[in-house]
Amino acid sequence: MSETDEILLARTAMGDKEAFQRLYFSLSPRIFPVLMQLIHDYQLTEDLLQETFVRIWNQASRYDINKSGAYTWSYTIARHLALDHLRRLSLRRTQKLTELEIELELEVGETLLSQHSKRKLDTCLSQLKSDQRQAFILSYCYGYEQRELVRILEHPLGTIKSWLRRGMEFMQKCVSR
Repeated sequence: MSETDEILLARTAMGDKEAFQRLYFSLSPRIFPVLMQLIHDYQLTEDLLQETFVRIWNQASRYDINKSGAYTWSYTIARHLALDHLRRLSLRRTQKLTELEIELELEVGETLLSQHSKRKLDTCLSQLKSDQRQAFILSYCYGYEQRELVRILEHPLGTIKSWLRRGMEFMQKCVSR
């Protein structure tokens, strides 16, 4: 029987290097593409992935299985590292971007969102059906995994996947109009 990521994370918290290695092989293929979508730089994404797992190793004892799944907890660490990197980058350029603007920028892949673009994003989101909009926001803004959305929204996995895929296709077209 294979151990879950949550068990591997608990064992990692006790200093189990083998469990940490197995956790890395389980989670890194899922976290890397998410970081790559945010950063758009392969080498930097690899660096951030490594830093993510260093933090996971150092902070594993803080993980609470009652609050989130191992992937969600690890993804949150990775996402915060990516946002921190983008914040530092924007400060170097002396641009004053708020965290919300950075998050919106990441979600739609634009360089900088004007007030007009934010209104457009809200307009596009409002055109999604209620359940699809909720799944889209929970996934892309809050980092919920598809299997977590199945539990939260009480719909089959295939439906959730379709909503997210179609929602992303629609949002990309809608925002670029």
